[in-house]
Amino acid sequence: MEVSDESPEDIESQPKVFVYRIQQRKGLPTLRGEILAEDEADAERQLRLKLLTTNLPPHVNLEEKAEIDARERAAKSRNVRQLLDILRSHHDWLRGDGGERADFTGRNMSGLKLPRLDLSMANLSGCDFSGTDLSESKLQGANLAGSNLAGANLKDADLSGADLSDANLKGSNLAGANLDGADLWRANLMGVEVAPDVLHRALSCRHPGSNQPNDQ
Repeated sequence: MEVSDESPEDIESQPKVFVYRIQQRKGLPTLRGEILAEDEADAERQLRLKLLTTNLPPHVNLEEKAEIDARERAAKSRNVRQLLDILRSHHDWLRGDGGERADFTGRNMSGLKLPRLDLSMANLSGCDFSGTDLSESKLQGANLAGSNLAGANLKDADLSGADLSDANLKGSNLAGANLDGADLWRANLMGVEVAPDVLHRALSCRHPGSNQPNDQ
């Protein structure tokens, strides 16, 4: 085990990164930036100098980046736990052992590592799967209408019969994926990595929502 020679006082005195967000007038974008400071008081002082004001206005938010990162990690952990609970119930539903069909409508699952999941017949409409690893996952008959799959890894995934109407698949990896019977009506396929013959078969799509499973 590596032992640090730094005392608690030395660690406490090290500069910290503070993130500021300034909400401007309606119609203007929020200004964001970072400040390296000893503590919050020092960060406020630097921000006042930056804004040329003696007092920070109420629409300014200043927070230590480490606290923001910790909050995001906690939220991500809760999201994963909820996902596992829903998946267990969904797998029971698929086997006919009670449970409930998974419904992730509109959920943000971007950037997660979710390879080899069984989400067959799940309701995933409007989900954000951008940059998510769904390689080798089973998505047969899943409702992915309007979902964001930009940059997602769908290598060797089974999307047969899935509803991908209005989905954003820009830059996704569909190499080896099964798209037989998938509905790609108005889907964004720009930069998709997929075999031409597989895409050609899939583009013989039906009307929007034709592949959406029933909630029975």
